[in-house]
Amino acid sequence: LLALCPRLETVSLVVSWFGGDLRVAQCQVRPKVEDAAIDGRPLAWRAGGIGRGQAAEVVRDQGRPVYGGTPADDSVLEAILAMRGRGLQVVFYPFVLMDQLAGNGLLDPWTGSAHQPNLPWRGRITLSVAPGRTGTPDRTTGAGAEVASFFGTAQPTHFAITAGQVVYSGPDEWSYRRFILHYAKLCALAGGVDAFCIGSELRGITQIRGAGDTFPAVQALRQLAADVRAILGSGCKITYAADWSEFASYSDGQGNLHFHLDPLWSDPNIDMVGIDNYLPLSDWRDGEDHADSHWWWI
Repeated sequence: LLALCPRLETVSLVVSWFGGDLRVAQCQVRPKVEDAAIDGRPLAWRAGGIGRGQAAEVVRDQGRPVYGGTPADDSVLEAILAMRGRGLQVVFYPFVLMDQLAGNGLLDPWTGSAHQPNLPWRGRITLSVAPGRTGTPDRTTGAGAEVASFFGTAQPTHFAITAGQVVYSGPDEWSYRRFILHYAKLCALAGGVDAFCIGSELRGITQIRGAGDTFPAVQALRQLAADVRAILGSGCKITYAADWSEFASYSDGQGNLHFHLDPLWSDPNIDMVGIDNYLPLSDWRDGEDHADSHWWWI
């Protein structure tokens, strides 16, 4: 990467855990491995407070894992130290991958179908019945309870550093807070990072409304930002990477426009507005009248 981009200054380090249900209250977020039986040598796999024997496997298609597994905590530490040793700034980017396959038998909250889509986007995680559908708990206390189940109750005090490892002693849950706080503590163990993202593209979750048209996930992200700040200190920039369709506002289809993320963007623990938006770097369409056609090939 440095050979290709000699003026490189900043690298995003993406580390994934896996979700398996589009219904927010049923969606556990946990580290997974490609093979639960064969460990590495001399560096044994350990992530999220568990060893390989306790980890679930990534789902397989025709006998092959559909994703690479969660990297071992020790390899994440090595990566952070190696990048900082080369003078690079490190942005830590925890990433949720959904790994349910076709024919999964999970009720689709958006359509009521007996199966959720194959390998869906995490931005589709929503309530047990999606907003706008008959029977949705949106705009009720029940919606807040479903969101609370996803975020969980893990606290910074549940994570300790023992013998160079992050050890978890909190509730037996694979929750979103456990995911994020584990890596905040791991980054602290590495000596810190320049920026830390508390999540990305959770559009369907941040748009869930509780009673009184509150947005419980937004408040949960604000609390998470405060907890990460307490772990990583004032020298680390903290943000949430909103989807391009999510960062500004939410139109509920009933004539109401909510600036639902404004409390997050204005929170004192958030340093910048994060936007995930994949704009093209070139114009390469069919035909001969596009902006980059004079190059002849991409």
